[in-house]
Amino acid sequence: MFRLMRNIHLGLGLLFVGMALIFGLSSLVIVFRPRLETKPVDSERQVNISAEAAASPRAAARELMAEHGLAGDLRQIQEDGDTVKFRIVRPGETAEVEYSRSNGQATVKLRRQGALETMVQLHTNHGLWHDYVPSNLWAAISLLTSLGLLLLGVSGIYLWFSFHKERVIGGWLLGLGLAFSLVVLVLTRLEQ
Repeated sequence: MFRLMRNIHLGLGLLFVGMALIFGLSSLVIVFRPRLETKPVDSERQVNISAEAAASPRAAARELMAEHGLAGDLRQIQEDGDTVKFRIVRPGETAEVEYSRSNGQATVKLRRQGALETMVQLHTNHGLWHDYVPSNLWAAISLLTSLGLLLLGVSGIYLWFSFHKERVIGGWLLGLGLAFSLVVLVLTRLEQ
């Protein structure tokens, strides 16, 4: 059983080390975000939406995605008489769209983030069901990574407990790690 658990532990560690590093780096970016210069690049353009698509925000968004290179999830639809506003969002890019149903004139304000801010958006992306397929893929990989890291921890505790000489020091290290994690969690909640 020991050899099987050791192989599982090693395989899980090798499989998920990359994702763990990405999440660790994006966590550092979140913490030090005010000190980093992560300025977005903004642009604006005017486009025309067909009369059929202008009747529905979802149809307008689909047309913009198909013909004007936008991609992402449709969010925050607001309708006020003739004016319609919505966002098309994906990690690293947000398009704010405002158009008139009567004439189909649309203003698209595009904001592109750099690599560090995109990593933060991937880190904080939640949910498994998105309109944007790469977000679904990222969510599935994140879920598998979370489960894999939990199994890595369980197999590591099993391996540690198998060595009778190292149970005391391992118990102290495990307890100190848990205490440190809880203190950091409490302190981060107090800062907000």
